[in-house]
Amino acid sequence: MRDSALAQLRHPQTGFTLVELMVTITVLAVLLGVGVPSFQATIQGNRITTAANDLVAALQYARSEAVRRGVNVTVCSSNDQATCSGAWTDGWVVRGPVVADPPLRTWPALRPGMTLAAGGASEFTPLGNVTNARCYQLDLGTFRRSVRVGPGGRVQTNTNAC
Repeated sequence: MRDSALAQLRHPQTGFTLVELMVTITVLAVLLGVGVPSFQATIQGNRITTAANDLVAALQYARSEAVRRGVNVTVCSSNDQATCSGAWTDGWVVRGPVVADPPLRTWPALRPGMTLAAGGASEFTPLGNVTNARCYQLDLGTFRRSVRVGPGGRVQTNTNAC
């Protein structure tokens, strides 16, 4: 018996006590309770920014293709990723002047809960101008981004409403 007691003194058992484990779990639960809501807000903010950047990319691509090809190019809503139809939340396409041709590029539908309001399609001329200035409004909960296309074809984003 004496040898086993001596062995325990030389090599004490290591580990956590139940009290230490419970305190650690409590601290972790409090930190997660504080951190998760702010992390969700960050995710939503990133989602709306990504959608706005996708729309800006479509508008800038349409403008550059109109100048490059020397024809009018349109950005419009599309529910089938082929024709100009449906709501903007269903996605959008960049189309050339010939309706029978396939779209130059397509973008998928927005995430659930996100809305995109627009007055209509934006058509760019071979000079890079737009035939009608537009403002596109993206909303996701409390987050909002607006994408404006000026008469000269310049695209701007903003956190304010249209």
